[in-house]
Amino acid sequence: MEKLSNLLARYHKEHKALPSYNFNDVWDLKALANGVILKTNQPLLVMTYKNVVDELGLNTCVAMVKARAKDYDQPLYLHLDHCDDMDRCLKAVDVGYDSVMYDGSHLSLEENIANTKKVAEYAHKKGVVVEAEIGRIRGRGFDKNADFLAQVDDVKQLAEQSNADIIAVGVGTAHGFYEGTPEINFERLEDIYKAVKTPLVLHGGTGISAEDLRKTLDYGIVKINVGTAFHTAYMQGLGEFIKEDGISAYPPVTVSKAMEKVTELATEYAKMMAK
Repeated sequence: MEKLSNLLARYHKEHKALPSYNFNDVWDLKALANGVILKTNQPLLVMTYKNVVDELGLNTCVAMVKARAKDYDQPLYLHLDHCDDMDRCLKAVDVGYDSVMYDGSHLSLEENIANTKKVAEYAHKKGVVVEAEIGRIRGRGFDKNADFLAQVDDVKQLAEQSNADIIAVGVGTAHGFYEGTPEINFERLEDIYKAVKTPLVLHGGTGISAEDLRKTLDYGIVKINVGTAFHTAYMQGLGEFIKEDGISAYPPVTVSKAMEKVTELATEYAKMMAK
């Protein structure tokens, strides 16, 4: 299997992006992997958000992905998403994650750099990729009226001083569903791309048009995150099929029905990201 760090470096040169999807359990893990790897023959990076790790634990998440990965010819990588706990990042490295995100975007630039550097120094000894974040991705309680765009000089300092392999930049996207039409600030993204050599990450992919997703590839984006679309399809579909199956509802049958939409969406987003 190609090392994740090598794949990301190659994608940066080739102007490609790795589909990166949040999963919650064995059901949607399978649905997402089938939708991308089986349907489009692309590698996939699956991600665990804080709530999932809190409930399942790091070891269980690793075990699920490693077991599922054996069923595919293309790589299935595992990433720790939006973690502001340095100790948890280091533990994820130890138990077998391919990539960890230390999210210091809420800190001062100096603290963000210092903490990210510590995580990177530890992770790189074991060949694990480190993602940093600068600027703010709107949503999840973030004040929509606050300044959210990543500043070019800040990104440059983070890239040069933290040793992060990839950097998530705030350029107008948001977590969750958008109010109105999503607007990526391509001017800011282009300025950042020209200022740093580090590959970039786009968060908040749900609801972004195929045209805009593909356009970001011209400006250094190598990883595009999507989560809300999938867990919403999961929950809405599951509720529908539980009612439909009634007293006969049975997890392997009923949940599998809900996963059909998740697989479909996984394929759709992967195709939207591909030029």
